[in-house]
Amino acid sequence: MLKYKANYLSAFLLASLAFLTACSNDDSDDTTEESTTDGIDTDSYILVVDTGVNGVFLIDHDGDELVEWDLDGEELGDEAELLDDGSLIVELKTSNSTISFGGYGGKFKKINADKTVDWEISYSDTDYRAHHDFEYLSNGNILFLVWERVTATEAETMGFEANRAIYPEAIVELNPLTEEIIWEWHAKDHLVQEYDSTKENYGVVVDNPNKINVNYNSSQTDGDIMHANGLTLDETSDLIYVTVNYYSEVWVIDHSTTTAEAATSTGGNYNLGGDLIYRFGNPLTYNNTGEVTLNRVHYPNLLDTGNMLVYSNNIYNGQSAVIEYELNPPYELVAGQDNEPTVTWEFTDSNLYSLTTSSAGRMSNGNTLIGVGTAGTIWEVSESGEVLWKNTNFNAIWRTYPVDVDSPAVTALGL
Repeated sequence: MLKYKANYLSAFLLASLAFLTACSNDDSDDTTEESTTDGIDTDSYILVVDTGVNGVFLIDHDGDELVEWDLDGEELGDEAELLDDGSLIVELKTSNSTISFGGYGGKFKKINADKTVDWEISYSDTDYRAHHDFEYLSNGNILFLVWERVTATEAETMGFEANRAIYPEAIVELNPLTEEIIWEWHAKDHLVQEYDSTKENYGVVVDNPNKINVNYNSSQTDGDIMHANGLTLDETSDLIYVTVNYYSEVWVIDHSTTTAEAATSTGGNYNLGGDLIYRFGNPLTYNNTGEVTLNRVHYPNLLDTGNMLVYSNNIYNGQSAVIEYELNPPYELVAGQDNEPTVTWEFTDSNLYSLTTSSAGRMSNGNTLIGVGTAGTIWEVSESGEVLWKNTNFNAIWRTYPVDVDSPAVTALGL
């Protein structure tokens, strides 16, 4: 299967920007669709998911729409994935839940290459709702993010310091044909707090790096304290990577556990159950040492090299960056020690900014494709940081994905 998913910063990190592999290109022109034809990846088309117009499009570098998918008047719940048989799976919005934070969805639909509907399934109710992102797995299951309601009374028993309901994250793997839940994980099973010593999950946050500090973002008045927005499953290592926007970090979760083990701190390949086996980007979330490299974050894009690209939405206070990390599993979190991975590449620009959504993908020739969310622009940049191409014709981009022109998906679509 082909899948196309391609508040803090220390003075040291700012000073070291000049030494990064890809330097800022501040002379780029946001109104120009194409800066130069030299070096652009003409062997790739671009899949654009535009939530502003509820549209999913396949375009070329001339900006021509090769394919537009008919969503039959329904609203995108953000993600869409193009499969190698030319089918498209989309997340759509449902109307049966009051959980309506930005990025909510609730329903998944698979649209065949001939535009017929293969299957459709909902995961949405008054107390939970699928949102933002999903992965279509090689076994035919779908893995997706879920908000679940925790009442104020329940939150109080978890040591939450504010008197309000909260909506922590969950992850569900579901068979879309049988509607059977195959596996699930819940953040609420893996919390720590040092606010109320009478609660079972009381502990020193810095001494528990594998646990999630439930009070890190307790001032979030709507209860959406975590706001995960992206997930990627590495099926080889059976690890899930999750971008958690309001914690400004990436969480790594062991998918090799059973559902029962995922609710505990034992079992699975790492014998940590559903506790975080690794996390990076913002060590302040667990009062740890190390450089902060993320401030708001979208899309954990695991590359074939084993490195990861992420879009850091606001790392330079009104300026975004695309960051590539060198990941080195097997992972370990050590309390009180710097656990952060090495940054191997970064691109930023004074005109690159979106506080929400956005993505970065590596193209076949080594360029990086960037979808700049609220700006509605697509950038293609070289390894050296040169802006090679821009498209400004879109509205509110969720993500953009490079698609090889000779891929099975393109062939299946008759292009």
